[in-house]
Amino acid sequence: MKKVVAIFSLVLLAGVMQTAFAVNSPTVVMELQDELVKITTDELPDAVKQTLASADYQGWAVEEAYHNKTKDHYELKVKKEAETKNLKFSKDGKEIK
Repeated sequence: MKKVVAIFSLVLLAGVMQTAFAVNSPTVVMELQDELVKITTDELPDAVKQTLASADYQGWAVEEAYHNKTKDHYELKVKKEAETKNLKFSKDGKEIK
């Protein structure tokens, strides 16, 4: 009987040890941060300037402009009266939604 209890204890201990070592380590996910470079409105591509001059954006003034070098598009903070928006445009002047 002592042998049965001893064997049962060893099997139980082995099972506990396996679950103790089966702990998952946290997964680290690295994401590249976009490289934003502040630019003036004069540095915007002509296609973006033409889009901003269209009727869809009439009355909106560019407050800040950034060139996202990682994704090669332009991010603009525009304002019309008390309302502000953040817009993204491709270098072809098309809005990215």
